[in-house]
Amino acid sequence: MLLTALIRMPVAALAGVALFGAGFGIAQNATLTLMYARVSTASYGTVSALWNLAYDGGMGVGAVGFGVLADRTGYSSAFVLTAALMLVAVVPAVRDRATRCP
Repeated sequence: MLLTALIRMPVAALAGVALFGAGFGIAQNATLTLMYARVSTASYGTVSALWNLAYDGGMGVGAVGFGVLADRTGYSSAFVLTAALMLVAVVPAVRDRATRCP
C-alpha cells in the first residue's frame, strides 16, 4: 500500500496493486481458516456469516473512507495513511501470536 503511494509510473502502480491483491487474497483465506480452527464444526455457519458481514462492511466503509480521505488529502497521502492504518490492524495478530508461542 505504501509503495503504491510513492510510485508515479502506471506500470509500477499496476504491479503494486496486483501484489497488494495477491496478499489480500492470502490474508482473506488465512483469517477465515483461523476462525474455523477456533470453533466447533457446528459453529462454521455462524463464523462464515460473521466473517462475511465484517468483510463486506469493512469493504464498504473502507471504500467510502478512502474516497473522503483522497478527496481531502490527495491519493498519495491517502495511500500513505491507509498503509499506516493497516499496520495498526496487525497489532492484534502479533499480540495473539505472542500469547500462543512462548
